Amino acid sequence: MTGDRQGQPQEPEVFSLPERIGRLYFRIALPMVGGSLLVGAVGASANSQRVIVALTGMTVVGALLHLLLPARWHDVVRRAFPVMAIAFVLTVALLSGVGGLPGDSLLLSVVLLLAPGTVLAWSLLFMDDARMGRLVGLGLTASATLLVWRWQQAGLQPALAGTTPLLLLVVCLTVVSYGAAFTEINRRYLDGEQAQRQDPLTGLLNRRAFDEHTRRAHPPGTALAVLDIDHFKRVNDTHGHTAGDRVLRGVADVMLDVLAGRGQVYRWGGEEFALLLPSGGADLSAEAAGLLEQIRAEVARRTFTGGQRVTLSAGLSTVQPGEAVQAAFERADAALREAKAGGRDRVVSRLHPGPPGLPS
Repeated sequence: MTGDRQGQPQEPEVFSLPERIGRLYFRIALPMVGGSLLVGAVGASANSQRVIVALTGMTVVGALLHLLLPARWHDVVRRAFPVMAIAFVLTVALLSGVGGLPGDSLLLSVVLLLAPGTVLAWSLLFMDDARMGRLVGLGLTASATLLVWRWQQAGLQPALAGTTPLLLLVVCLTVVSYGAAFTEINRRYLDGEQAQRQDPLTGLLNRRAFDEHTRRAHPPGTALAVLDIDHFKRVNDTHGHTAGDRVLRGVADVMLDVLAGRGQVYRWGGEEFALLLPSGGADLSAEAAGLLEQIRAEVARRTFTGGQRVTLSAGLSTVQPGEAVQAAFERADAALREAKAGGRDRVVSRLHPGPPGLPS
């Protein structure tokens, strides 16, 4: 998924929705279309075979590029392929007409069948970019309609006669409209889903996102920290809740700045936060402790809006082999209580299971 404010990563997914749709389109749909075109071209006229072989070659190239190139190039392939397809249809249209490339019933069937379906597929392919989806859909609609009209001007008389270009135009425009509506509905749904997992005050992921994320299995060594602003009630009681809100946002900014995308920060509730660092080797616990110390020191050093100064206490633990994240969270929470009891403004680590009340 995309990150939220200041690079805070969302819950990780194996593939984003656009990537999953792209894989479905390029690695399954396009090869099936190319194979169907080749089968249909058997016994067709020479002109039809040339057009169909060229179209099939383009689908094969698109599928192979998506399959062989690294994932960082997939968006380039996704955006370039529709432009190439539209250019191909326009080229065939310019070569057609009186004295040019004649259309026939097979090529007409290919256009009438593929154009609306492709417009719909592209609407789904660009669910994350509605403007691009509309542009390529309208581009294919216009070029396909021009192609069929030029074939008719050259004397091709299909069963629907002179209404065929108009019918194709209406069908494709309808598909573009429905695709745009579906994309907008999906965008609103995703915005709502993200809002349910995001704290509106700080912009961090919230407790619901934390609970959903930590229900998944995490590899041993994953570091988990619980942080709490010391004596936060005094800020609200002395300076008011507006000042308290500014402090919460300021502390959230400090955590995001220090982590710089190396972990996820959640607002657990009130003045409490949770931090999750993915497993990264034997030194991750030391790295996590160092990051927490940087956060603690920066919060203690900084003067927030209105002149408020606060400190931060933190407890740290790591996921051990064969245990759930919740066990590590309970140890981190116990370490936080120890930090509070020990005078606050400090980081305490409890990395391994041990007797309650004893530091690890």
